[in-house]
Amino acid sequence: MIKLLRFFELILTYTHKQNKLTACCTEPGGFWQIHRTDGQWYWAEYMTFSISDEVGKYQLTVNGYSGDAGNVMMVAAETYWIANGKQFTTLDSDNDAAPGNCAVNWNGGWWQGSCSASMINRNSNAFWLHTAGFDVQASRMLVKFN
Repeated sequence: MIKLLRFFELILTYTHKQNKLTACCTEPGGFWQIHRTDGQWYWAEYMTFSISDEVGKYQLTVNGYSGDAGNVMMVAAETYWIANGKQFTTLDSDNDAAPGNCAVNWNGGWWQGSCSASMINRNSNAFWLHTAGFDVQASRMLVKFN
């Protein structure tokens, strides 16, 4: 199985042993909470939120944004930074369109086109809005279950 980094640990803690990542993440709705250096928590919620299975390389599908963190999963300064519709790239599984491996270059796995406008799964210098700088101190990803 593709090696997933700590970003997916919240999801996989319960489901990985039963190989139910797809069942866990095809339900509608999910969101991120982003804690920035200004001390505030921001959120990005998507009415549609799914992650495909291992065969689909954990492709992300989001739609129906609301929140105050910014819609960087679907809208970015460059279309190749958009994470929506992209497969998950890890240090040992290069699924992005960039020359080289974005997970290696940016030190963390994420849904990459040709790298990304967001990457909160890094050891340091995490970011949510690519142009806002490296200001993410903590983050949470939550998936709604029916």
